[in-house]
Amino acid sequence: MVGDAGLPGGTMRSSLETRIGLTFVLLMQVRVLVVGITVLIDPKARADFRELWVLAAAALVSGVALMGWERLVPRLFDQPALLAFDVLIGYAVLAVGGIIGPYFLVTVVAAGLAGLLYRWPAVLLLCTQQTVLYYVALSQSWEERKAVGLTLLLAMPSFYAVGALVGGVLRRLFHEQAAAEEARWRSDAQALAAAERSRLAREMHDSLTGTLSGIALASTGLPAWIRKSPDRAEVEAQRIAAAAQVAARQARELISELREDAVQHPLGVAIDEIAAEWERSAGVPVRTRVQDGIDLPLSARHETLAIVKEALENVGRHAGASSVEISVAGDRDWLEICVRDDGHGLPVRPGGEGWLDALSGAGHYGLLGMHERARRAGGELIVDSMPGTGTGVTIRFAGEDAAGGRAALTRRRDR
Repeated sequence: MVGDAGLPGGTMRSSLETRIGLTFVLLMQVRVLVVGITVLIDPKARADFRELWVLAAAALVSGVALMGWERLVPRLFDQPALLAFDVLIGYAVLAVGGIIGPYFLVTVVAAGLAGLLYRWPAVLLLCTQQTVLYYVALSQSWEERKAVGLTLLLAMPSFYAVGALVGGVLRRLFHEQAAAEEARWRSDAQALAAAERSRLAREMHDSLTGTLSGIALASTGLPAWIRKSPDRAEVEAQRIAAAAQVAARQARELISELREDAVQHPLGVAIDEIAAEWERSAGVPVRTRVQDGIDLPLSARHETLAIVKEALENVGRHAGASSVEISVAGDRDWLEICVRDDGHGLPVRPGGEGWLDALSGAGHYGLLGMHERARRAGGELIVDSMPGTGTGVTIRFAGEDAAGGRAALTRRRDR
């Protein structure tokens, strides 16, 4: 591939081609501007039909290249002959308009493009073509030779080399920037993957392992309760069954998370997806209100999303709600994520002494786990509920935890 000057693949190549493409657009805009200004200020250009036609053709070709640059630039990489055709258009401009002034600038643009797009062998061929055609146009411009001086005119093709050099330097800078971006992206991806592995290991240790240990301990004492108190044994068996269901659900969640990409969506987008999926499965309408531009660091985001999932599961199992609202709001000093339903409310009023222990003793472990997750994430869990008035579960972050990692990709979905 002649035009492919060692272009890398994947993300780096895409980034490099984008920068080169935008520079191509800039150079084409300069050419169109030069031609337009020349026609406006040069009465000779407007009076000579042949010159006007050639300048219009050059502007038209540049305009078409501008409109289709996303398709044209990749083809230019592979086919230097397309730029050689552009060099011929530059010669036509020199032949009818003269070899000095803005007409010469139109041809230097092609030299800059050559340095930007190709390796030096192809650049040398194109610059040689330009130089030969320049001298052909010079041989036809005797009046300009006398007015300007032969020495200056002979030295002007050196600007083609300068233009190609500038294009080559830009290409090298773009290549280095793309390489630095790819290295940074790979480093971030590795860091995120390591954080994800640590989170899953901690999750397995803190949730699933703890639940299974509780089941094992309760199962050890079950034979004794069967001999001493069949009624107590029945209660213990029910609690073991409930804990086993919790362990099964935790295992399914961990397996599901292992199948997901390590780099997750921003907070608002992820909440929208969780809400939509739960609404489809539970049949309860969910409305999300997500303030734009809010996100959390990876570890805190995972814990927060797990709390939101658990809160929705509690609504589906216990609340008997007809609707749910999830809101995300904050500023530089605070951030709150709230899941609120209009269901039955909790059997125990939150905030009283031992209320979490009372719920856990009745087999409701979800809120206790949510409190632990919120603490690990660096936030605080606030529960607001009264019998018959619904329940609100709020995760609140303050200070740096609230301000960290803001993302502009968060979207709003109101239903």
